[in-house]
Amino acid sequence: MLKIRSVDIAVSTILLAVGIAQLIGGYTMDRLEVRHIPPASFPGLLPIVLGIAMTIVAGLQLIGLLRSRDGDDERRASGMVTREELVRLSGLIALCAIYAIVLVGRVHFWVASSLFVATFILAFEFSPGMPRRAMIITIVRALVIAIVFGGAVSYLFEDLFLVRLP
Repeated sequence: MLKIRSVDIAVSTILLAVGIAQLIGGYTMDRLEVRHIPPASFPGLLPIVLGIAMTIVAGLQLIGLLRSRDGDDERRASGMVTREELVRLSGLIALCAIYAIVLVGRVHFWVASSLFVATFILAFEFSPGMPRRAMIITIVRALVIAIVFGGAVSYLFEDLFLVRLP
């Protein structure tokens, strides 16, 4: 088992790196001057803002963790990450990797996003021994949320932000 503080430091460091990468990626995106788009509305603006926010939050979290002592962690009596939590985290990482590496670019973006959201909801909402009625409600809710989310994200990026999606 791992100490929660060690996991928090690792995750904060990863999120800090992702925030910086997102900031750089947004800054280097095409500006679309050819289409006479105003400089304040270029497609990289949102990734830049999100990258800045992620970098600040992850940096503050990392600083706080590094300044605190190991014994200050009182979030859980044991202060340890359980095996079940690590398995769920591994499943989440695998699901995100499948979405990014396998689905995006091979199927239309809204389909890939809808599949990802539905699978995510089903994977983390289902529990053994759930009543049949609760299972059906969870499945229907996951499908509705996934379809609305996939369509909304595609519309937002393709039609409003003018970003060509895979």
